[in-house]
Amino acid sequence: MIAYLATILLYLSIMAYASADSSLYALVKNSPPYRLAKGQVVHALDDRSKFNLIVSGYIKRYMITNEGNESIQVIYGPGNFFPLPPVLKTIFEMDIYRGPETYYYESMTDIVVHSVNLDTLEQALASDSSIYKDLLFIAGTRLNSYIHRLEDSSLSSSTWRVAHQLLFLADQFGETTDEGIRIQLPLTHQDLADILNVSRETVSRSLSNLREKKLIIAGQHIIIPNIDTLKELYS
Repeated sequence: MIAYLATILLYLSIMAYASADSSLYALVKNSPPYRLAKGQVVHALDDRSKFNLIVSGYIKRYMITNEGNESIQVIYGPGNFFPLPPVLKTIFEMDIYRGPETYYYESMTDIVVHSVNLDTLEQALASDSSIYKDLLFIAGTRLNSYIHRLEDSSLSSSTWRVAHQLLFLADQFGETTDEGIRIQLPLTHQDLADILNVSRETVSRSLSNLREKKLIIAGQHIIIPNIDTLKELYS
């Protein structure tokens, strides 16, 4: 529970910085938008010469495991920038990933994306140092995601792991409604299974368990009636 609270505090501190008002946001948003339909594997968005901003919709970043399964590493939503490693390589000569795996990006919904060339980003940094603050903000959100994954690996119960993931997604993509926190991301049971690297049947059983306890309202969009009550499940 302490580790989870530390993650939330980190998340709240980085979210206090409004990326929509940032110099980086303005720079990338100034580029022409392009639109893609749901379900497209977007190889172009893995172009290591570009930095992308999602204006609307959701994209998942995943790899194919040796067993042929999909393993979702990150989900990006409105206001998120990606990918970060090429930016760090360009600006700081920092290689933060040297693995052999190929990662793919796929649109989970219809999306609208803006992109900027890394050469243009580097030129902008030379005249506006506040963009470094923007990049630190993005790095903080990624750190939050990685801390969450480490926490998740320490949980022994599949129901706890599903609850833990739902709380994280609610922090990222949640909207307050009369019924509770509604996760705007349209999640399937298979999506959750691919995030947690478990079977779809395991996720289905865990969601049924949470629903029976009235800890979630299941549907196209999952609703968490009481965040604190769900947190208490594994505290």
